[in-house]
This record gives sequence, C-alpha cells and structure tokens, in this order.
Amino acid sequence: MLQFISELKTNHLLNEFIVKETPFQIQKVLGNGSYGIAYLLVQKETGVPYVLKRLRAKHRKDTHQILKFKQEISMLKQLDLPNIPKIHYEGELVGIPFYIMDYIDGHTFEQKIFNDGNSFSLKESFFILEKLFDVVICIHDQQIVHRDLRIPNILIKNDTVYIIDFGLASYIKNNDILEVENPKKIEDHRSDLYYIGHFLLYLLYSNYLPTSRKERSWQEELQLPQEVEEYIERLLLIRPAFSSAKEALHSMPQF
Repeated sequence: MLQFISELKTNHLLNEFIVKETPFQIQKVLGNGSYGIAYLLVQKETGVPYVLKRLRAKHRKDTHQILKFKQEISMLKQLDLPNIPKIHYEGELVGIPFYIMDYIDGHTFEQKIFNDGNSFSLKESFFILEKLFDVVICIHDQQIVHRDLRIPNILIKNDTVYIIDFGLASYIKNNDILEVENPKKIEDHRSDLYYIGHFLLYLLYSNYLPTSRKERSWQEELQLPQEVEEYIERLLLIRPAFSSAKEALHSMPQF
C-alpha cells in the first residue's frame, strides 16, 4: 500500500512540475514497467505529442537502478539516430530521474499482428528484417547492444522501422565465451541477433495456419526453405553465431 501511495504522490508531484516548469502537459499513462513508467505528453502551444519516462518511485534509493536509468539517457543522447526517439528534456524530481523524448506515432509489430491481423510473407518478413538490421548495425557501431528487441519495442511508420525502450541496453563487452546459458543477457551482438531471430519467427508465424493440434517445433510447422531455416538457427545460436549484425545482414537469403 505504501508503494502504491508513493507512486500516486510521485504522479501528483510530476504533473504539478510539468505544468508549472515545462511547456508540456501530461495526457495519460502509456505503460507501466517493472522499473519505469511512461506518460504521453503534449506540447501546450502546438499539441505535438511527446513521451515522458521516469524511474519508479520504489527504486529512488536503488543506486544501481538510478545509474542504469541515467545510462539509458546517455545512450539515447549518444546514438542520436532518426530511427530512435530523441531526448528533449531531462531532470530529476524528489530523487527520481526522468526524461522527455519524441513520441513515435507508429505501430508495433505486436499491434500489427495481434490487433490488426496483419500477416507477412517470407519475402515481406526479410524486407522488414533488412530495415531492422540497418538500425541495429548503427546502434552496434556505437558499441551499444539493445538486449530487448521484442515485438513491442520495434515500430514501423511509413515503411520506416523504429526501435524504442533502451532500458535493458548495455555497452558491448567483447568476450570469447562459447557456451551461452541465457542469450538474452549477453552483452554483445549475439543478444540482439537472438531477439531478431525470434522477431523473424513472429513475422513468419503471422502467415501460418496450424494443421494439427500436436505441438511441433517451428522447423516442423513453418516448413521453411533449408537456407532460411539454417539462417534462423544461426540467429538463435542453435548453429554457430554470426560474428556481427553486419555479417547477419550480408548473409540474409535472397528472394
């Protein structure tokens, strides 16, 4: 209950601060995560939408989480890419860091597949994958790995792919570990490639109609061309990993 009250109090203080000290106004909560809360803002004079993200109040005394949140801010400012939200304001309120960034008025692939009922052919899926790789390579070139490239964090707008939510991102650490216990936590390119492999499977499954109730592997269900199956297995670390996102892009099957 104290945690709930703390978040309510923080919301009240934040709203008061935004109205009095910035040219923005809070419209609604966009999302609640384990570590942060995102709000939809509008610029008072223009009505242009923005997003405010703050650390949860329960983490205000957690030095590790505060440093991680501030690292997220530093990374976004460092990247400064057109396919990633740009930061316009950063601050701290009662010990809770926050920042204001662009609002990407696009659709996540989660929305397109599960809400809008869109499906993607093999050719369309790899066309999208190529666009995604172009952004990921730019991120890796600045020694950053996203580590959370799930379908809610990949958006598309007018055929342009955007990546959001760098809360789990880290700076790349080069290591020679051959055995990987949890690919999601690796702090190098393999983590992003692993997520991209699952992203590709989501796209391909959007065009899949089950013919049996029996649970089978994706290899059995999708019946993909051998070169595509082997390509995905390399992304998922079932086969030897690609040495980089650039190699993965250049090794894509052609249609």
